Amino acid sequence: MNPSISTYVWPGQTHFGFGAAGLVGREARARQAGHVFIVADLGVVAVGLVGPVEAALKAAGLSFTVYDRIVPNPDTESVDAAVAAFRDCGANFIVGIGGGSALDTAKTLRLVAGGPPEGCTAEYSLMLKDKARPVPPPSSLPSFIALPTTAGTGSEVTPWAVITDLEAKQKFGVGGPDLVPTVALVDPEFTMTLPPFLTAATGMDALTHCIEAYVSINDNPMLDPMILYGIELIGRSLRVAVAQGSNPAARRDMALASMIGGIAISSKYLGVCHSLAHPLSSLANVQHGVANALMLPHQMAYSLPGALDRYARISEALDAPHPVRGPLRKRAKRAVKAVKELIRDIDLPEHLRDVGITRELIPELAQAAYRDSNWRSNPKGVTEPVLAQLYQEAF
Repeated sequence: MNPSISTYVWPGQTHFGFGAAGLVGREARARQAGHVFIVADLGVVAVGLVGPVEAALKAAGLSFTVYDRIVPNPDTESVDAAVAAFRDCGANFIVGIGGGSALDTAKTLRLVAGGPPEGCTAEYSLMLKDKARPVPPPSSLPSFIALPTTAGTGSEVTPWAVITDLEAKQKFGVGGPDLVPTVALVDPEFTMTLPPFLTAATGMDALTHCIEAYVSINDNPMLDPMILYGIELIGRSLRVAVAQGSNPAARRDMALASMIGGIAISSKYLGVCHSLAHPLSSLANVQHGVANALMLPHQMAYSLPGALDRYARISEALDAPHPVRGPLRKRAKRAVKAVKELIRDIDLPEHLRDVGITRELIPELAQAAYRDSNWRSNPKGVTEPVLAQLYQEAF
């Protein structure tokens, strides 16, 4: 065992550190893999990240099929196509390699493939509540190893995936406690080829997860110190990871922060920012991390009165080791300013108009945002007009 790889046992098992990806063959074989279905997008294939996984599976004596027809913001049709391909090749094991789109596709594929043949992705939507098709028992689910190539979604340690309903132009969640990947192999080496824009965008997704979870009305004091540490890691390393993509320390910090964010939202959930961000992706095809970056400062400024002390601690984490001192409100407001400075430093857009959003679209965005349940755990409640106003402020 590589002494630089740390092992954590959550609902799934996580191996973290440089070289962790090399464990894929051993971990798959230990879980009785027969034929492995590798889910990866074309970009991941192009930069050569699938090759080492194939080599490790071959060394373990395992056959595999590579499925690369992954789309950004995965939708019901693309996932159902992946399910059909999985069944057609006779696979019994899944390895997902990529960012949120690939891992969410793989996770949802696992869910649907573990159910009856007539089931489809849309029937598992959590928005259907008690009318949703139930999650299959764990014994029916194919095992799943997740290898993230971005430091953003934390999908490798969460029990949910987010899928787009093309007909309704609405994002919905699927999943449940048994959908945490069987094994997560978090290898910072796999993020070293990520270009600056995607490093910045996915990093802001990780920061949004940590901040929204930390101020959530759902209490979990065991996680709070870890979440603050995740915020501190991002505050010190996201700029460096964007500017110096080959910096191993910055890549390690961001991979760890992303994983922490995934663990955080699995317990404490999210807030208004994600409710606002999801329609930007489903209705206007804005990259998810960019959508979060556009809305996070506005969500924070609006929500300050509900969690002044927590936002003050967020500012201290972002500004470590030299945080702003002074009254509570001053320190809380500094958190909003620190996030704005970070977004500017990593060259992400700061206004909705910069990504093609028109004012005429705002009412439809607000309606969709209010249907998104993430705002329910926000420290300050919202109405549909409030959501529209936050879009206006971000315009």
